[in-house]
Amino acid sequence: MDKNAHGYVHDSCNALSQAVSCLQNAIQTVEKPENRQKIEQSLQSVQQALQACNSTERSLAQE
Repeated sequence: MDKNAHGYVHDSCNALSQAVSCLQNAIQTVEKPENRQKIEQSLQSVQQALQACNSTERSLAQE
C-alpha cells in the first residue's frame, strides 16, 4: 500500500531525528572552534525543523 501524507511526514521526522543525532556526534569530534560553531548552528536549525515536523505529525494523527 502506498504511503499517505502522514506516512511521509513520519518518515521525514525520523530522518530529521537521525540528522540531529549525527550532528551531535559531529560536535563531539570536531576540532576547530569555527567548525563547531557551524555544526551547532546546523544542529539548532535541524532541531527547529524536527519540532515543526513533530507538530505536523501530531496534527495529522488526529485526523
